[in-house]
Amino acid sequence: MAPGRKEHSYEFRQIVVRHFENGDSEHEIANKMLCSRNTVHSIINKYKKTRCIGNILGRGRRRKTTSRLDKVIQRKVKMDRRKSAASVRQEIEQELGVVISNQTVRRRLHEIGFFGHIARKKPYVNKVNRLKRLQYVKRYQNKEINFWKQVIWSDESKFNMFGSDGKIMVWRQPKEEYLPRCIVPTVKYGGGNVKVWGCFAWNGVGKLAFIDGNMTGQMYKDILRINLFESAKKLNLKNGFTFQQDNDPKHRSHIVNNWIQKRGVTCLIWPPFSPDMNPIEHLWDELERRMKKHQPKNENQLRQALQVEWYGIGSDITRKLVESVPNRLYECYRMKGYPTKY
Repeated sequence: MAPGRKEHSYEFRQIVVRHFENGDSEHEIANKMLCSRNTVHSIINKYKKTRCIGNILGRGRRRKTTSRLDKVIQRKVKMDRRKSAASVRQEIEQELGVVISNQTVRRRLHEIGFFGHIARKKPYVNKVNRLKRLQYVKRYQNKEINFWKQVIWSDESKFNMFGSDGKIMVWRQPKEEYLPRCIVPTVKYGGGNVKVWGCFAWNGVGKLAFIDGNMTGQMYKDILRINLFESAKKLNLKNGFTFQQDNDPKHRSHIVNNWIQKRGVTCLIWPPFSPDMNPIEHLWDELERRMKKHQPKNENQLRQALQVEWYGIGSDITRKLVESVPNRLYECYRMKGYPTKY
């Protein structure tokens, strides 16, 4: 297959025509423009025939679809975002008798800014939970940033011995895919993991607690009893704070609720299925990125590395996360209670 010819810009052709009208020969123009004589001849010849420097309207292959058919293609995809180009093509052939290619369907969608992407995975939010998320926004949207600076955010997370459960990107050449430095090592049964409970506030990170086995309500109460007020003291929140926790059944057990009420802890009224509203989720992501440089060989080394990296997270990161809370509320309102970009 012959390589496609390069089309010169309008400015380039304009200069060539200007030299031609000044009486320069094709050979002289080619030397001045640093191009071949055939290129100059082609531009000048076209100008003599059409008296036009740019491309003539209607030049090229005719468009296969009409404006009406373009709208049909767009409407089908807007109604079902998971519909493939092949299925749209088949429906158009059956309904309208117009034969087009899959690529034509894609081009029409590209023209209005629709491109194929991997769908983001977000928690399912039904109508009831949407209303609860919007109620949360309405309750706290007018709070000043000083209120959020007094909130202790908490959650649990899991860290694997051999890195993240997600995708790991590497730079490699085609024949390097199985080199040791280009693979992610795995072991049977996952190689073990460590579960942790952590908290943070505007000033920095709080205590990090390790969870042995499956956590119960009693275990969670003990974690709060040992770590919550110590974290508040570490974060200079002695004069009072608001505690955030999600709606995990263990967090809402009677033994935990009784302890919280007895100690006079004020809690955020948290909406269900709302990890995007909790900035600690991004703090876990930061911790996981920092853990990539470690290669622990056993659980003890994994725990030590987690502690080093956790307490190494500075207040510059925690402050940005807390300051993002008003934007999270706005995004939830803008999305009408559906999951947000966070």
